[in-house]
Order: sequence, then structure tokens, then C-alpha cells
Amino acid sequence: MALLNTKEIRIHEDIGQSWQEIVNLISEISAIPATLIMRLHSYELEVFTRSQTAHNPYTAKERESIGIGLYCEAVINGRKELIVNNALEDPNWCNNPDIKLGMIAYFGMPLHWPNGDIFGTICMLDNQPQQFDNPTKQLLRRFQAIIETDLNKVYQQAKLANENQILSQKLAEQTRELEKLRSNSPWLSQKPSA
Repeated sequence: MALLNTKEIRIHEDIGQSWQEIVNLISEISAIPATLIMRLHSYELEVFTRSQTAHNPYTAKERESIGIGLYCEAVINGRKELIVNNALEDPNWCNNPDIKLGMIAYFGMPLHWPNGDIFGTICMLDNQPQQFDNPTKQLLRRFQAIIETDLNKVYQQAKLANENQILSQKLAEQTRELEKLRSNSPWLSQKPSA
């Protein structure tokens, strides 16, 4: 069967709504202004879902080029979580583009498709230094698992649809071949006499 291009798999509206509730809840419980689900595209990262909180500077569906030093790039490239308590005091992150938006603290982790491809990240950003206590980390990890379960469902549905399309194409091709054989064979093309 053909391989799925996970970058082309559409996330259904009901799952998108569930994810919206998740990021809103994370920001509300943790009192951290921005929680995002980022989706990786070929050359960009998209703000796929953003918490609807007063001090969240990010816009849904906004895209940034890859290769400019975003926190989420490090998560994606390293395939592991990243914590930045204060980018202003961290020589690795003091030039991060999110600082222009006032976001100096970051905690994020990768989101994987079941085949191992990276979907993107789930992350929290704060406009003040943040230690990200254990309950906050556990909260984000728990929601990471829920989102990856959703990604598994979406992937399996896309895989079944893809396999169904391939089988339908094969059936149509075999039907055409059978019709061709029938029309070229005198004894198959004759109508039975009554």
C-alpha cells in the first residue's frame, strides 16, 4: 500500500475543537498566558491551535519559516521536550524570535504521528521567567498523550481511506480489463440464445 504523507492529513473539526478546549484549559490551570499546538509543514511551523487567553500574542493559523531559531524547532529537531526558564538569561536562547513578542519562558514537547513522523509540538510560553513546576509539566505531558491518541485515530482513518481508494482503483482497472477481454473474445461476447 502507498505511504501516507502525514503533512497532508487533515485534522477534523471535532478534534480541532477538542484541542482548543485542551489549550484553553492548560493556560487556565497553569496561569501561563500562551499554550499552543504547532503543526510542522515542509518549510514552516503553523500555530494550529492557540489558547484564547488575554495575553496570548499568537494568532491561529499564523506561520513562521523554519530555520530562524524558534523554540519549537529545537523540540522538533531533538524529538524531545525543551524547557527554557528565562531566554533573556540563556545564551542559547537570548536571540529567540519569540522574545520580540515578550515570550521569554518556554516548555514544549513533540507531537508524533503513530508512524513516527513529527506532527509538531504542544507548548506553553510565558512573558515572565518561569520554573514550570512538576504539576504543570505533568499536565502538559498528559495532554500530549491525549493529542497523540487523537493523531493515531486520524492517521488510521486516513490510512483506511487511502487503502480504500487504492482498492477501488484496482477494482476499476480489473473491471476494464475484464470488459476488454470480453469484447475481444467471440465466445464471451455472444449473448446466450433462448
